[in-house]
Amino acid sequence: MNPYIIYGAGCQGLALLRLLKKDSPPPEVHCFIDGHPGKQGRTFEGLPVYPPDYLISLRERDPTIAVAVGGHYSTVRRRLEQLGFIQERHFFDATPRPMSYGDLDQDFAVLRDKVRRHTLVSEDRLALLYQLTLQANNVSGDLVEIGVYRGGTALLMAESLGASNQQLHLFDTFCGMPASDPDIDLHCSGDFADTSLEAVSALLGDFTNIHLYPGLFPETLPRDWTNKRFALVHVDVDIYASALDCCRFFYPRLSPGGVMVFDDYGFPSCPGVRQAVDEFCQHRDLQPLYLPSGQALIHSR
Repeated sequence: MNPYIIYGAGCQGLALLRLLKKDSPPPEVHCFIDGHPGKQGRTFEGLPVYPPDYLISLRERDPTIAVAVGGHYSTVRRRLEQLGFIQERHFFDATPRPMSYGDLDQDFAVLRDKVRRHTLVSEDRLALLYQLTLQANNVSGDLVEIGVYRGGTALLMAESLGASNQQLHLFDTFCGMPASDPDIDLHCSGDFADTSLEAVSALLGDFTNIHLYPGLFPETLPRDWTNKRFALVHVDVDIYASALDCCRFFYPRLSPGGVMVFDDYGFPSCPGVRQAVDEFCQHRDLQPLYLPSGQALIHSR
């Protein structure tokens, strides 16, 4: 029988062992391997801890080595390769990771699959937008999206509002990116033109609380919105001028507890968005909350 080995006798390795014990049937773990001299020769939860060189004696038995060392994986990988083991054949990164939001919330998982072909937005960003929309149910004001493209994120927001009487306002040219500044932006006029007002209207046709504003933002803003308030503003515009226009109009009109989320703040392909948000915030003593997804949030005060 091929021995099953956990490389890493620290917190990550112990967590992995406890998770494996819940499998049905659980694998029979042979031992721990750890490069720390203080752990070698000890026993953790009934398993001995050996130094990495111990693996040489097991090489002919074709072991399975589950590496649970967190951020030190690259160092361990080089060590195992020096010992003659092959990644994915003999060893793999088994550090316990956070569950995806789709694993935690089945309603989101279903909705994610429903909108997937209508958006380029990644699952982690969809998950955040979904959660922010649910929170917006408890904040006064309407919801807005600027940069609708094919309507996938708008569909996600509309579905997430459920029976709420909040309105969802959608702004887009519906014919691609407007003119941009080549000194700041990487996206050009005409990018994302593979959409249409008719297609998005059809996708969202079952909802009575949706309003579409085709044309160039902010020229399409209703004139009676001077005192209007918003619970959530989703900005997916990709370029400097549009992002700055969104900040200037919507941030002062956020309700208490309201949020602006910038979809592409951290993406190298959209440097103008980050520049616009940073400039806006610096002049108002605000700090964007940057997320690993590449999104950034600005909260109302």
